[in-house]
Formats: sequence, structure tokens, C-alpha cells
Amino acid sequence: MATAQAGTAASTGDEQTNELRRPLIGVPGMWSGSVQGLRFDGIAVAVEVLRSILRAGGEPVILFPSEDQGDRSRYAVLDGVVLPGGADVSPELYGEVPADTTQVAHYGGQDAAEIAVLRDCIDMGIPTLAICRGLQLLNVACEGTLTQHLDADVIDHVNSLHTVDITEGSRTAAAIRTLTPKVSSYHHQGVAKLGRGLRIVGRADDGVIEAIEHDSAPIVAVQWHPEDNAATLPSDQALFDWVVQEARSRKLGKTEPSAAQEKVDIHP
Repeated sequence: MATAQAGTAASTGDEQTNELRRPLIGVPGMWSGSVQGLRFDGIAVAVEVLRSILRAGGEPVILFPSEDQGDRSRYAVLDGVVLPGGADVSPELYGEVPADTTQVAHYGGQDAAEIAVLRDCIDMGIPTLAICRGLQLLNVACEGTLTQHLDADVIDHVNSLHTVDITEGSRTAAAIRTLTPKVSSYHHQGVAKLGRGLRIVGRADDGVIEAIEHDSAPIVAVQWHPEDNAATLPSDQALFDWVVQEARSRKLGKTEPSAAQEKVDIHP
């Protein structure tokens, strides 16, 4: 009897610890040939991405772009994933020759490592926020293609602020609670052919695809950089809040309505 009671107490303690623990949010690091302060190669992640996850109540965990891409046990402890921006996706992955303007990752296995993370997130139902390069990788992972260099005649998407039109009723709209966010943009490539199982939920005024979602997995992807202004702009921080809240629900095994299912007030 005492042993059974002890076991019950231990189980209850583990559950309480799990409830108190911050959701662990995996963030793939980018292999870099030069990191200040290091003698050799290092791993880089944008500080503002990590800060935004912390503000949302999550704990960021940097993922090493390992050559061992088939080991799902690496993600067993993760509750969610944020795939950040970075270098251009290799055009070879969608059947094209690199243009002169295309600058791929330093590490040749970077794209494959992050695509493996994305595919596992889809298969395992891990809540995911994909940012800029992350959106493009998601599209390629789902057999889509990219435009290697965008025309800047209407909107210069490199280092600019512009408005995006978000589809009402989408996860993205429910998360950020506005249909016309002003976003921080830093990209010269974009979605060409949409990947399988994805839907477009946001465009810029020039028609460039700015937000996509997965049909069945809890994945939101934006072409802009919400981390840039997340400290001061609620609609940007809301994307990190969304992924951390979804991750918390998954961690606790809850079946509460997601942001896309809740009734929320959307501001035009």
C-alpha cells in the first residue's frame, strides 16, 4: 500500500513539474564559418528570436544541424519549434540552377537538416512558427518552388516596412488579431509554386505571398521578420505567443481550442 501511495505521489509530482516547466521551443541554429569569439565554426541564432520566445513564456533550445537527420528522438523533449530566417534555400532542392543573386548557407547540409525538422514537425504534429527562410523551406519541403529574385518595382522587400493582407479565419489572423499588419521585411526571394498541403493566407500589395499555413499540422509561416519589432508591436509578438501557447497545450496533453478555433476580435 505504501509503495502504491509513493508511486502515486511521485507521479503527481512529475505532473506538477511538467505543468510548471516552460514549453521547450527548438530553434535550428545556422552553421557559420565565422562567429566572433570562437576559433572555429560556430552556430548562430538571431538573439531577437530567442528573446521573443522567452517573452512568450517559452524556453528556446538551439538545435544543431546534425547529419543524423533520421533520429526523431532528438525532438522527443521539444514542445514546439521556431524556424528562423537565414541564408537562401539551395535552388537545387527545387530543380533550378542558382542565380547570381542567390547566397546559400555556409554548411552544405543546413537545408537538408532543417527540412528534416520541418517534415518531422508535420508528421508529429509539433506546433511550428516558420520565419522568412523558414517559410521558404516549408514550401520546398512540401514540393513547392521559389522565385530566386523578386522584382522590387512595387515593393522593395529588402529592409523595408510594408502592409500584408491576411485571410480572415486563418490561424495567422486569429493569432495576430489584425488583417492588415505592418511588417518588417528582409528577403529577396519568395514562393513561386505553392507546396502540397499548404494554403496561402497572406499577401503583400504586389502579390508576393507573405503567409502560409499547413492544412493539417499546427504550422504558421510568415515571410516577414516578427522578431524585429516583437518587443514593441503586439501583432508581431503574438506569433511567438501563439507557438508557445500551442506548445504548452501539447505538452500538457490538453485539447483546448487553438487560436484559430477561438472566437476572437479581429481588427481590420
